[in-house]
Amino acid sequence: MDRAIPVGNKICSRRIQQREQDLHRERIKNMKSQVDTRTPMVATLEHVKVNLKKEQMMEDRYTEIDRDNRILLKKMTDIMKQQNTSSLTPRGPASGGPVSLNKDARKKELLRITKENQSILKRIQQAQPVYNHVEWEDEHRRNCNYLKNRCEFPVMLRTPRQGRFVSSELVSVVEDDGAMTARSAQSSRGAQQDLADGANQRYVLKEGMKLSDTYYLVDMSTDGRNLYVSALDSSSSVTLEVVVKEKTHRKLYREANGDYRKIAQRLKVSPQGRLLLEGVEDESHDATDELDATSLVARSST
Repeated sequence: MDRAIPVGNKICSRRIQQREQDLHRERIKNMKSQVDTRTPMVATLEHVKVNLKKEQMMEDRYTEIDRDNRILLKKMTDIMKQQNTSSLTPRGPASGGPVSLNKDARKKELLRITKENQSILKRIQQAQPVYNHVEWEDEHRRNCNYLKNRCEFPVMLRTPRQGRFVSSELVSVVEDDGAMTARSAQSSRGAQQDLADGANQRYVLKEGMKLSDTYYLVDMSTDGRNLYVSALDSSSSVTLEVVVKEKTHRKLYREANGDYRKIAQRLKVSPQGRLLLEGVEDESHDATDELDATSLVARSST
């Protein structure tokens, strides 16, 4: 629906409207503002353009800095002159006293503290373990034999639950072959898993040393049972490794009083390029001699 204002002639109406719009633009162009936006007269005054107080403060600051610099330069000059004169004049035996009156006492006290710290560290490193898990395993095996002898029927124990909704199962304490208990079997499996994964290992020595006229980087780590030794030749990037079983490890540990550096000093490289320990037979080629729970029980059964 057309809602335009009705006119007699559209062409004349459009021309009149265009002329009114042009006049409106002309009036807006020539319109004068009611607000004075020119620069105020106060801005041209001298005390507004120049901040005399700020300049005075900056001048005082520069003067103070120059004064401090002159004093510092004078002190440095006096020190240089004193050093030159002291170096030219010979110093007699009684020309100056001791630098510190208690220097000797402090030195003796420091030496005493250092010796005590070294002795404490040595005692800590050479401390032997109180608990022996091998004896615990033997005692547990004997107790299981006593229990088996005392019971009329086979003893059944509950295994610990592995999950939240998994029910426990009854497992016989005595295996079919009568050689190993359920707990010792679980401990042997856990030991084999630790050996396979290399878990709970800690480094006891990282040091560079000379073996057979060659410089090697020696690393020693243990998981509480075996001793793992590796020697890296940085020149040829060749790594030699040897595993010391638990029984031999304990023997070496007792002989060295807990000092793994003494054990490392017994390392040598064979002509075939194998890493060996002096006084220890090579056990790396015999996999059946591992000192785990399974082999101990097998030997005891035979």
